[in-house]
Amino acid sequence: MNCKHRIQNFWQSFLSERSELEEALRTQDEARSEDLIREINVRLESICGCKALIEYSDDGFFELTFDTGPNKTVQYICELLRQCAPKELVEDWIINAWLPPYSSKAQNAVLRIKDQMYTGADFTVFYDIDDTNHCLHVDLYCPGFKEIADEDRKREMSAYMLELFIGELELEARIASIQAIDEPIKDSDNFCLLPNFYEDVCDIVVDQEWLEYHEPTNIYMAYKISEEPASDTLRKDMKLIITTNSLLQEELLSNNFDSCIDFRDKGGEYGYLYYENPYDDEKNALIRQTMEKKLNEMLQPLSIARTIGGAMGTHYSYIDLAIFDKDAFAIVLEDLNSKISFDLHYQAFLKD
Repeated sequence: MNCKHRIQNFWQSFLSERSELEEALRTQDEARSEDLIREINVRLESICGCKALIEYSDDGFFELTFDTGPNKTVQYICELLRQCAPKELVEDWIINAWLPPYSSKAQNAVLRIKDQMYTGADFTVFYDIDDTNHCLHVDLYCPGFKEIADEDRKREMSAYMLELFIGELELEARIASIQAIDEPIKDSDNFCLLPNFYEDVCDIVVDQEWLEYHEPTNIYMAYKISEEPASDTLRKDMKLIITTNSLLQEELLSNNFDSCIDFRDKGGEYGYLYYENPYDDEKNALIRQTMEKKLNEMLQPLSIARTIGGAMGTHYSYIDLAIFDKDAFAIVLEDLNSKISFDLHYQAFLKD
């Protein structure tokens, strides 16, 4: 069963349990709501690879948040889950495809270090603004850090707390480096308590006129290939890669297919369209970018696939895809090829 159909089945099952779940949440029947949420999360783990946070807010809305972390395969699927959520559900439910800033999970977060408990208010953020690269370098101070000798553990705790308070989107889009420190930085111009950091980040983005993002799945990175292309054959002629999934590209360049296998196990497929460059100059890049945009506008609303970047080669241009419904994608591609003046070819990254 493909990824799209698995998602459709999940929501049908969710709707059948909706009334019981809402009643358990509304009446604060913790035992029953925990059982229902546990069953939902078991299904979600196989569909998208993460769990959901489900709660009833004081303003009368139910809220479901997919706890994706930075894994792009998980994010692509969870964004599709949000997109495919039934209309009758979203009238009363807030569906978040990834962790938003300052969620209830952040408000209730408590870290235990030795015998001491620390909340977000016990953390101070010191940051440097890198206006050249449009990002922030963060040092996070907590009094309890001096009790921890393992630097990797402290950094993981810092990244976890930052994600809770500024959300997955801003963490990926703005934070270039994270360092845990045992002592506060003296004479720093830029610092605040962790619960106030999200507002600082938003102000910096506006003041510095940085590009704004609305989804972590739309944050593009560009990489120039330092070596000369090995040949003019497929994927060997690449000179520039543009991608929303850096890990996938790093794996492919190393002949590693872990992300491809993971997506396949969830009913999806990573692949690429390719065509011969029609020109000998920079117009090829504009054509590729325009085609990617139009393809995404065609495929994503239908829950068939989404574009995730691509590459420029000396002989070919590439548009990379995360495909949720391979059969429907094949039909769309055949129809598209009947309407354009050159051939678009498709190849999966993970060959059978």
